[in-house]
Amino acid sequence: MGASPDGCVTCTCHGTGICEIKCPHSKQEEANLRLCAGEQGFCLVNDGGTVKLDRRHAYYHQVQAQLHVVDVDYCDFVVWTKNDLFVERIVLLGQQLTRGKFQLQDDQEGEKA
Repeated sequence: MGASPDGCVTCTCHGTGICEIKCPHSKQEEANLRLCAGEQGFCLVNDGGTVKLDRRHAYYHQVQAQLHVVDVDYCDFVVWTKNDLFVERIVLLGQQLTRGKFQLQDDQEGEKA
């Protein structure tokens, strides 16, 4: 299996990740991508006031596959138009569950001390 993310990103606190950029032609003139969230076929949804990549959309599955193949923990998912920019950090699904578990354990250990 192969992967071709659009770029690599790095920061001192999260290490190296990848970047996936989408430039939807149908939204190229949109001034606010957040207002398009939830439109049929569009990759962004509004989940209780938070705009994010639809976890059922093919782009989400593409990002998860790339994370596994490239063996990194996160992807900065970008939707770009001439007038707006949307960025969401997507974490490797297994890492998201693991991090949540470790956070819970850390919190419990802190209470015992």
